[in-house]
Amino acid sequence: MTGGPSVRPLKICHIAATTEGGVWVFEQQRDLRDRHGYDVSVVLNGEKGTLVDRFHAAGIPVRVADFDFTSSPDPFRLLRSVIDLVGLLRRERFDVIQTHLFHSMVVGRIAAWIAGVPVRFSMIPGPLQLEASGSRWIDRITCWADTMIIASCEHTRTLYRKMGVARDRLALVYYGPDETKFDPAAVAPADLRGEFGWAPDTPLIGMVAYFYPELPHNRWIPPALQGRSVKSQEDLIRAAPLVLREFPSAKFLLVGSGWEEGGRAYLKRMQALVAELGLEQSVVFTGFRTDVPAVLRALDVSVQSSLSENLGGTIESLLMQRPTVATRVGGMIDSVVDGKTGVLVNPADPVDLARGIVGLLRDPVTARQYGVAGRERMLANFTLRRTVEDLAELYERKARSRGTDHGRPLFAFRLAVGSALCLLIGMRYLFLDSYLLLRWDQGWRPWRANALSIFILRRWRNRLHDVVSRHDFGKRMRGLLDVTMRAVRRR
Repeated sequence: MTGGPSVRPLKICHIAATTEGGVWVFEQQRDLRDRHGYDVSVVLNGEKGTLVDRFHAAGIPVRVADFDFTSSPDPFRLLRSVIDLVGLLRRERFDVIQTHLFHSMVVGRIAAWIAGVPVRFSMIPGPLQLEASGSRWIDRITCWADTMIIASCEHTRTLYRKMGVARDRLALVYYGPDETKFDPAAVAPADLRGEFGWAPDTPLIGMVAYFYPELPHNRWIPPALQGRSVKSQEDLIRAAPLVLREFPSAKFLLVGSGWEEGGRAYLKRMQALVAELGLEQSVVFTGFRTDVPAVLRALDVSVQSSLSENLGGTIESLLMQRPTVATRVGGMIDSVVDGKTGVLVNPADPVDLARGIVGLLRDPVTARQYGVAGRERMLANFTLRRTVEDLAELYERKARSRGTDHGRPLFAFRLAVGSALCLLIGMRYLFLDSYLLLRWDQGWRPWRANALSIFILRRWRNRLHDVVSRHDFGKRMRGLLDVTMRAVRRR
């Protein structure tokens, strides 16, 4: 680590609202400790889960916090979560805080600013939170609390620039996977053709991704994703008949399990769609597999058909030198350079997706060249080693120049400002986003009549008639209400 042996190791804490998946959080922390000697720990949102087990096995301290401020009608829940985390951060006196994922980003960046943590980063795992108006406004009014925002694709960085974030407060660091696990020279292809009883020359098209739930219609979901699943396996299934017209023996493998109950429901719907289209002999749902590098190695074409994405599974696919077709969204345009390392297609467009797949199957020589070029590009810019080196450089540059900021002079001021901000977010979320704007999106308009408004107006008219019908003022009010009710009925 730069700075010499006499310098105290930086105390780094990553914050993530998950206990499952999120392997990248663990790999970053492990390598930051092992390669740079940092004192690392993590704050998660629970005490049990596969991610928790990984940290425990590596001897990395795990602390727990509550980040869920959107699941209950309590405007004070965010404030309580922030105050609890402030206490933890002040006790531990971290030098650097780095948050991941939206909920932990909001709670973590406010708490770290109040606690006086000298350096505060948010690493943004994808552009979705900036594509939806509900989450974008929260990001906009809290992002000032970060020392720097780490975008993980060019699209995300561009969205922050459009929000008014200064260029010098934005960095670009990709979420790179562990490149040692994705080496085509060291991994033998999975015998998928033998496993399923297919001929040795069967063209294989595969997609490795969880089946995520179909998303609701509200302001927390980008319009293009409302009613859809973010990975959109449906588009690949609908593209299959078009590919089969030219390559009738081709097989499609959908590798992955359903993510929680909603994802399992979507998986069942996709299985029903395959049956409806008569594709049972061509489309295979493999479920969860632990041999993903070997599966990728066996594919003729790897597909990612997401509707919103960071880098998806494109890095792993290209590291394995697989010809890759991806939708032109998010960060996948960073990794899949159209006509050089793969083929980009339009999102939510099965016809264009089929075009990209067929083009690679028709020209296997060019497809292999794309795979080779793709691996070279990934090794240069998209590996875990590169991620860790870039993060360490940011830590050193920012932390060593800022010194410490754990004293009390500004704490009361920051606590007051942070508390007011939490209450603003909580009140707006409860009364505006979760009620008025939600009803507005569902078609409610305050000037439109309904049975209740007519009933209330009639009661008011009758009461006025009973109380003041003998007075001129009362008669005028009755007349006004009669006119109002006639206008309401006409609308």
